[in-house]
Amino acid sequence: MGSIEKYSEDEFRKLSKHLPDLIYQFTRRLDGSYYIPIASSGIENIFGCKPEDVAENFDAIIKVIHPEDLERVLDKIEYCATHLTEFEIECRVCIPGKPIQWILARSTPEKLPDGSITAYGFITNVTSQKNAAEAYKSLSKKQEAILKAIPDLIFEIGQDRTIYEYHSPVNDLLAAPPELFIGKKYNEVIPNSASDILDSAILEANEKGYSVGFQYSLDLSQGQMWFELSVAPIQHEFGNERRYIVLSKDITERKKKEDKLQQLNHAVEQSTASIVITNLEGNLEYVNHQFLKITGYSYEEVIGNNPRMLNSGYTKKEDYKKMWETIKSGGTWQGEFLNKKKNGALFWEEVIISPVRNNNGEIINFLAIKTDITKQKKTVEKLRKIAWDQSHQVRSPLTDILGIINVIKLDISTEEKIELLSHLEKAAQQLDQAIHKVIDETKKPL
Repeated sequence: MGSIEKYSEDEFRKLSKHLPDLIYQFTRRLDGSYYIPIASSGIENIFGCKPEDVAENFDAIIKVIHPEDLERVLDKIEYCATHLTEFEIECRVCIPGKPIQWILARSTPEKLPDGSITAYGFITNVTSQKNAAEAYKSLSKKQEAILKAIPDLIFEIGQDRTIYEYHSPVNDLLAAPPELFIGKKYNEVIPNSASDILDSAILEANEKGYSVGFQYSLDLSQGQMWFELSVAPIQHEFGNERRYIVLSKDITERKKKEDKLQQLNHAVEQSTASIVITNLEGNLEYVNHQFLKITGYSYEEVIGNNPRMLNSGYTKKEDYKKMWETIKSGGTWQGEFLNKKKNGALFWEEVIISPVRNNNGEIINFLAIKTDITKQKKTVEKLRKIAWDQSHQVRSPLTDILGIINVIKLDISTEEKIELLSHLEKAAQQLDQAIHKVIDETKKPL
C-alpha cells in the first residue's frame, strides 16, 4: 500500500510540476489545527513557501494573507469544515518583495473515518483578472461621468438605421420617448429631411472615419429646435453589421445668435454709410462694402493698414490729436474729414467714432460710422457762390424800389408820381429777373 501511495505522490509531483497554480489537500485535525499534507510546487507562486513548509502546520500561509482579509478567510474555512460546504473565497496575499496579489481558492471538504476534515482543491492567482475588473469598473465609472457631463443626445445606431441604445440627461429634446424608438429605424421616428441628413453624416463617417457639422431641425413641443451631428463608427463588428455612435448637439441658441449676426452683417454690408472697426492702434480690422466702394480700395489693401492712408493733408494735426484723446478716454468723437480716395480724388466725410468695450468694460476696438457728405458740401458751396455773384444784381433794383417808395410819400405832383411808378415797375422787373436767375443757377448740376 505504501508503495502505491508513494507512486501516486510521485505522479502528482510530476503532473503538477509545471502548473503555476496550487493543487492541494487541506486537512483539519481533531484538535482544530490545520496542515497541508499534499501541495503542488505552485505553492511557491501563490504563497511564497514550499510544500514542506506547510506539511505540519498552516503558519507559513497565515502570515502572508493580508491582515484585512485573514479573519474572513479563517471564518470561511471553519464554516465550510463544520458544515461540509463548498469552499470558495478571494483574498489578498502579501509575499515579501512582491506586490500584493489576489488569489481565488476553491475546495470540496469531506469527513475522514477518524473524524478529521480534509478538502481537495486549487488556488489560482487572479491578480490580473482583479486588476482588469477594477480597471473596467473605473473605466465604467468614468464613462458614466462623461455621459452625465455631456448635454448632447447620444445614440448607438446600426448601418441599417436601427437605434440600439440611447443616452441623454434630458428627454425633452427627443422626437419621441425612448421606449418608442429603441429597436426602430430612425427614419421611422424623425422626419425625412432630418433622416436624409443623418444618412449623409453616416456616409461621410464611412468615408473619412468621422463626420462633424451636419445640421437638422425638429419641430418639438417647445418650438423649432436645431441640432448638429457628430458621427463616428464603432471599431467593432456586431455580427456582420457596423454600428455608429451619434452625438446630436442642441445648437438652437447658437442658431438664433448666428441668425441675428447674419441679419446684422447684412445690415452693415448693405448700409449706405461706411462702417469701420479698428484695433487700439487704429489699424483696420473690418470695413464694409460701402467703405470699399467710396475709397476705391480692395479689402486686402486696407485690412491691417491705418486709416491715415486716406489722409488728404487738409485736416489739422490738432484735430486728430483731439479725436484720439476723446475716444481713448471712452468718449465719442464727431467731426468732418476731407479725405483722399485711391485715385487721388478728394471727398468729405461726416464721422462718428466710439469705443467698443468687452464684458469687463475694457476698450478693445474703435467703431467709426462715416457718411459721404461731398455732395452736400458742394451744394452749400454752390449756393454760397450764387448768393455772392447775384447779390449785387438783386441789391441794385431793390435799392431803387425802396428809394422810389420814399419819394412817392412826399408831396409831389401827379405827373411826377406817374413817372416814379414807371421807374418802380422797371426796378421790380429787374428784381424779378435777378431772382429767376438765382433759381436757374441752383437747378444746374454740381
